Amino acid sequence: MRVVGVIGLGRMGLPLARNLLDSGFSVCGYRRSGSPELAAAGGVDARSAAEVAEASDVLVSILPDEHALASVVLGASGTLTALRPGTVHIEMSTIDVAAKSRVRTAVVEAGGDMLDAPISGSPGMVAPRLATTFASGPADSVQRVRPVLEALSGPVVYAGDFGAGAHLKYISCLLMAIHTAAAAEAIVLARRSGLDLDLVQQTLDNSIAGSALLKQRGPVMRSRTWTPAPGPVSMLHPILEQVSAYADSLGLSTSVFAAAKAIFDHAVADGCGELDIAAVHDTVDARSADQAARA
Repeated sequence: MRVVGVIGLGRMGLPLARNLLDSGFSVCGYRRSGSPELAAAGGVDARSAAEVAEASDVLVSILPDEHALASVVLGASGTLTALRPGTVHIEMSTIDVAAKSRVRTAVVEAGGDMLDAPISGSPGMVAPRLATTFASGPADSVQRVRPVLEALSGPVVYAGDFGAGAHLKYISCLLMAIHTAAAAEAIVLARRSGLDLDLVQQTLDNSIAGSALLKQRGPVMRSRTWTPAPGPVSMLHPILEQVSAYADSLGLSTSVFAAAKAIFDHAVADGCGELDIAAVHDTVDARSADQAARA
């Protein structure tokens, strides 16, 4: 397992590839528009997904949606056209489990295997190895590629059968949305109350009422500095749509999450997609002002 193929060299994929290179793996990567950054880091910038599969012992993909995954695996120049027997494909995108499972079936029929292994964390958390991978699928396949999983970023959690990784990430993102919205409301309330915001932060950080999210994003909300965005709204919001659909499929009432998601919906509608998730502070503030004006 010396050559790892990385397909999808965007905001998450490129730092994952660099981590692999730093860990001593050779990396062959593919991005539709090309990736001179990978070549500059010492990797091979391939011309197709098939070329990556032909060169690689293990595959990794992190893509924007199910259509992109189907294209790079099942397409005319997809990985299945050159897949080595026994290759494990670590699929790290956060997309619909049923769609990912259909692609996995084709990979297994071709003699390989695919893991559902979404990564939890912002792009800025990947390079310092603070992002967590939720690996799911056959335990023996996970064990075979564990050195690669551990080289990609931070901790690796084995979540269980294929799809459990995505569902664990859904729970993580549900809480992230709720905690972010709650932190925003708390900071807006403190600001309007005329309180010393530094005092509020320090008090809550050492209180049961605090949270890891408030500790991390509270200072950003206090300063209203939304760029650079380590975790933009545009990356989290599509996952929240998946969480909502998944909860509905289970007949689960998620009223607290629904209220938090509505704040993110407003943030997207207000053009805040490329701002950090902490920018929902201003969404809460603006919506409160509108409500007060109508009253």
